[in-house]
Formats: sequence, structure tokens, C-alpha cells
Amino acid sequence: MLGLWLKFKASASLVAWVAPHVRQWQKEPERQPEPVSLQEVLEEAVAAAQPASPDRVRLQLQLAETQRKQAEGDSGKLDEAEALIRAAIEIAASTSDSVGYVQCLDALAQVYHDRGDFPHMQSLLEEGIRIEASLPHPDQQRMARRVHGLAISHSLQGEDAAELLAKALDLHEKAFGKDHVETGNVLTDLGVLHRSQGRYEEAHACLERALKIHGQKIDYTSPEALRDVHILSCSLAESGDVPAAVDHYDRALELLDRVVGADQDRLAELQFMVAGLYVEWEHYGGARELLAMCLGTFRRKKGPRLAVAHELAAHIEELSGRYLSAIAELERAGKIWRTCVPEKAEELANNLEYRANLLDQLKRKDSASWLREKAMLARAGEFT
Repeated sequence: MLGLWLKFKASASLVAWVAPHVRQWQKEPERQPEPVSLQEVLEEAVAAAQPASPDRVRLQLQLAETQRKQAEGDSGKLDEAEALIRAAIEIAASTSDSVGYVQCLDALAQVYHDRGDFPHMQSLLEEGIRIEASLPHPDQQRMARRVHGLAISHSLQGEDAAELLAKALDLHEKAFGKDHVETGNVLTDLGVLHRSQGRYEEAHACLERALKIHGQKIDYTSPEALRDVHILSCSLAESGDVPAAVDHYDRALELLDRVVGADQDRLAELQFMVAGLYVEWEHYGGARELLAMCLGTFRRKKGPRLAVAHELAAHIEELSGRYLSAIAELERAGKIWRTCVPEKAEELANNLEYRANLLDQLKRKDSASWLREKAMLARAGEFT
């Protein structure tokens, strides 16, 4: 199998990334002043709040959440968010603000999640559950979210979280309702867990419910619904029902094609990803159709993704026994890689070696040897 396109294979994150968003076009008035950022507004509000008050705790938590979302792996920004939360914890403790205190623990647990420190995340959530349960009027929604988070922390540490996720689902259905978006999120996670453990019927039931909720409450082309489609389709294929898996993706792509409109690049990215899945599921006809669509879009900008799409087309031709057609697709890809050297020298070399392997199958040893020499030169930084 050609390795060059493997890094583009499907994943939940990729499905979410290519999900379309409705664009809102707005005319900017001339000389419009720079808008004040949410962080600046919150910083001013924190400075103006009473030093030891519940309002200051909640404002600091909002500011910390803003910083956390901006961090994107920046440990410095996460440190700033943590410092704000810990200062809020001190205020909540000194003023006996139990509700504020458990909200601080939840916020700190999220920071630890972003750092990948799942044991500390787990201990904070467990403490939050204990304190919430001791309150005169526990907040059932907060409790449901906390148990969901606790299940995620167990799962991320390689522990079986099935019982906790089932409990989280029950709590969400009672606190939010059976058709709430957050209930749908728990169903997705539970479906992922069932799939990973080979319980396909349970996985399909959870994921179908999640897809219905996300589709009706948000949109069937939303990142949440597309993630459900992706996981459900892969689970169906793994359980042996490839036609049902293909049907789910075909319907999702049809919906996307109607909605995306001018944003054809995102649709093409998803078409390419699904084509790769169809190859894996030996649904070559569907893969060819999707590749033909996305190739038309990719040709406008050329570049690496067009080359990789041609190589996936070559792989399909090889699997179908059409070696000459596969070589022709690889030659098209090779011309593109050649325009991208030296950055894509390795990709060019792999392309040349793949063509050489196919030529070997056709008993054209001299041509294959020549291409392998070219591949060696490409890896050495020599391009002719």
C-alpha cells in the first residue's frame, strides 16, 4: 500500500476540521476602531470587582477560561489561567463560597486536561463530586458534567470507563433531558468506548442516538454530527456492514454538497478522506467517484494535496490490476512533487520508488532501475 497518503487518513479531528460553517459576510465601516477583546473587558471587570467576593471569583474563572482557550498548547498561557483559578480558589475558601469553590476545581481540572495531566484532573473532579454531594442543594447539571469528565480522565489513562460513562449518561438524561446536545456528547463518547471494546451493537445504538440529537439540535452538517457519522460508519464497517457505512457517508456528503456552496475546498478535503476510507473498505467505485470530484477542486491550487490525491487514485488502479493506469497517475503526482522540492524530496523519492515497483510487476526492469536511481538522487538532494 502506498504510504504517502496514509497521513491523510480519516480521524475524528479531521472530520471536525472539514465540517462546513455558514459564512456571514459583513461590510466593515470605514475607520472602524479596533474592537475591545473579551479578555480586556474581563480584565477590567476583575480589577473593578470587590477583592473578596463571589463576583470576583466568577469573573476570574471567566477570564481564566478565555486564556485557556487561547493557549492552544502554550504552557505559559495555561500557567496564567491556573494562577487566576488558584487565586479564585483562595477567595472562595476564605469567603466560604462552596459553589464558587467547586467551580474553581472544575476549571482547574480543565487546565490539567489541556496539559495532559490526567491523574490530577481525576483527583480534582473526584473532590468536586464529593463537595457537590455534600451541598444542601447539589447542582445536578454540574454533577453530570463532572462525572462525564471523570470518565474521560479514566479513559485517557487507559482504564475502563464504561461504568462511569453509563452513569454520566443517566445523570445527563435526568439533568438535561434525553435529547439535549450534552446528552448527545456523552452518547458519542460511550459509542466510541463500545466500539473500541468490540461491542458493535451497543456502539451503533449510542452513535445513532447521538447523530439524531446533534443533527436535530445543531445541524446534520455540524462538526458534532459529522464526528458521529465518521465513528458510526467506521464501526459499521468493522462489524462487517460496509454497505451501511458507505450509505451514511454518502448521505452526509450529499448534505454537505448542498450546504457548503462556495467553500468547495472543505468539501473536497472530506471527499478525499472518505475516498481513502472507501479504499480501505474495498468500495473502489465510490472511491473513484469521490476522487474525481475532489481532484477537480484540488487542481485549481495544485500543490501537495493534488499529488497525494493522484497517488491515492494510483493505489486504486493498482488494486484493480490496472498497472499502466496506476503508473500514469503516479507520473502526474511526480510532476507536482518535482515543483515542491527540496521541501518534498522524500515524497518525490517515494513516488519514484512506487512507480519502480509497478514497473517490476510489468517486467520492465531497466525502467524500474532507472527510477530507483532517480529516487536515490532525490534523497541526496540532487534533482534532474
